[in-house]
Amino acid sequence: MNRFPPRLSGRSAGFPVAAAVATLLLPVPLLVPASPADAEAPIPGAAEEHIATGVDLVAGPVPAGDPENGEEQYANLLTVDLTEDTTVQHVDGGSLTCPATVPEMAAAAEAPEGSTVVAAVNGGFFDIGATQAPSGAGMRDGHALTSPDEGFTNALVIDADGAGSVREVAFEGTVSSPSGDLGLDALNTSTVPADGLGLYTSDWGAHPREHVVHGPEGGAGAGPEGHVADPADAGDGDTGADDGDSGPVAEAVVSDGTVDRITDTPGSGPIGTDEQVLVARGASAEAIAALAEGDRIDIEHTLTADGTDEPRTVLGGRHVLVRDGAPVPVDDDSRAPRTAVGFSEDGTDLHVVTTDGRNPSTAGSTLTEVAELLAGAGADQALELDGGGSSTLPVREPGGVRPELRNRPGDEPREVPNGLVVTAPEGSAQTSGLWMRTALEPRPQHGDPAPYQEDPRRVFTGMHRTLAATGHDEAFGPSGPGAPDTPDDRTGELELSAPDGHGDGPRYVAGSPGPVTVTGTAGTLEGSVGLEVLPAPDTLRSTPGHLGLASAGDTASFVLTGVTDAGEAAPVEPVDAEVEADPDLAEVVAHEDGRFEVRAQADEGAGTVTVTAGGTSTEVPVSVGTRTGPAWPWPTTSPATSAPVTPRSSRPNRSSSTTRRSPSPWVCAETAAARV
Repeated sequence: MNRFPPRLSGRSAGFPVAAAVATLLLPVPLLVPASPADAEAPIPGAAEEHIATGVDLVAGPVPAGDPENGEEQYANLLTVDLTEDTTVQHVDGGSLTCPATVPEMAAAAEAPEGSTVVAAVNGGFFDIGATQAPSGAGMRDGHALTSPDEGFTNALVIDADGAGSVREVAFEGTVSSPSGDLGLDALNTSTVPADGLGLYTSDWGAHPREHVVHGPEGGAGAGPEGHVADPADAGDGDTGADDGDSGPVAEAVVSDGTVDRITDTPGSGPIGTDEQVLVARGASAEAIAALAEGDRIDIEHTLTADGTDEPRTVLGGRHVLVRDGAPVPVDDDSRAPRTAVGFSEDGTDLHVVTTDGRNPSTAGSTLTEVAELLAGAGADQALELDGGGSSTLPVREPGGVRPELRNRPGDEPREVPNGLVVTAPEGSAQTSGLWMRTALEPRPQHGDPAPYQEDPRRVFTGMHRTLAATGHDEAFGPSGPGAPDTPDDRTGELELSAPDGHGDGPRYVAGSPGPVTVTGTAGTLEGSVGLEVLPAPDTLRSTPGHLGLASAGDTASFVLTGVTDAGEAAPVEPVDAEVEADPDLAEVVAHEDGRFEVRAQADEGAGTVTVTAGGTSTEVPVSVGTRTGPAWPWPTTSPATSAPVTPRSSRPNRSSSTTRRSPSPWVCAETAAARV
């Protein structure tokens, strides 16, 4: 056996490990004991980020399930002051039936002159797997985009005065023709109701309109019913169900107020800006079929919000979660990633909440927990938006150049039909402040090799915690010579000080146990971050608890966690650890994100990697190649969670049991250029 400190990847031989630092990472909660004022906060003790003037974010763990069992969920709470020259705009992926990811929509959105996009969030439920059209109502700058499906009449509404609220919305319309008036039932919806009449405009996109009266495989259109067959998949966009034979069908294309053509098969392709398409089923189809080319047609329709005279922005959701400041009971106790929005009583504050789920850290939240979180944040009324794989919240970091994904729904961002972007005034790009935070990312994004870690705002006495710093302007936007395209990274200039402990470049060396504020200076700039110093660890554990490698050259990673005799845990950085391994079996490389990468050096074998830190050690079993049995007793519980380890092959597929419409063979060919 050879004993050696871990080699830090990306550095030349002999470069000191202490010099490595990561600089673009997400915030983590401040776990110093909460003050009495913090005790009433929706996320107690969380560190607040000033994203822009009037836009703030707090993020961190909050209780879930039975608090006595220590169960937690992870929540992000974005608050937007609508009186601070901020705007909230409805966006889509280019049309209602051409979805895009929320980060794509945010990147393509055009902010008002002098402003920039600082955050975005996904919209409501939609016809996933088929037309992709939203199930709820939509309005952009006073222009109606969609009418609500049954069960989706609740919506976020911002009026002409800029005040927000949660309202019930309604759609009504009339088609006047030489033979009489017809009632208009729907606008750009995924399904035309039985015996109903729907209007389709250029906002719809190019998706085949036959799918709104016939399912993709010849069945009837799927009318959203607000029901998800499997509670495990609650929160996903799918709401479809087959409702039987559609009966007669007719379509009339109206150009500049005149019937251009009539067919018994709905068409496809883009709808011109000067065109309106009427699609009818059953009894309404007979009336549309009786029209003649050249007939003059007058189409009028309105989307109204109860109690608001001039809605300007509308985004449909599902359940009302908070009313008059109190959570509203919802008959859904499933756990999933969630997205919800709420408003203060006067409508001037917008609250956006996302919670993580479907990942090793948390299964997700219930709607009741989200409602309680929003009510605690000061929401007088709140609305559920789409969750599950659709839940997406990109938010700019202080000094950041673009919104970065903050929540973790267990997968890459899903393409969705609509969402909201938040804009705020740009600053001068002159550096005036310093944003400091810990460099370790405890919640890696989908696809990152690092496992989930404990909260890095805790550190053991005598050990290191790497910090990072970014300069920002007076509006908390990007600054410095690289603005607005490159962050003003000041990590390399950091000089740290604290009442106890000391600095070692960008690393703080912890002193005596207790809360501590670490101050960093970079030139004339100064910032600070709060940490909690724990006593020396009593035990160490690795996550995962053992590593299996296929053959020589294969890699896997683990992170190291220390635990005090009182059960308090914190990540241990590689700089504080010594590693012992058989060089003929595996090579161990330390990385800046806190992980230890193990690379197999043989095609078959078994052994252990021994890691020592803070006076205690742990062994990480490593096997290489296919083996008929373990060379050591495998643990029956996960060291990180003390929960039974379920073989991957026996875990249920959470997304496969929901009843969905058959996918459409049509592929959206439009670009994902967001419309605002």
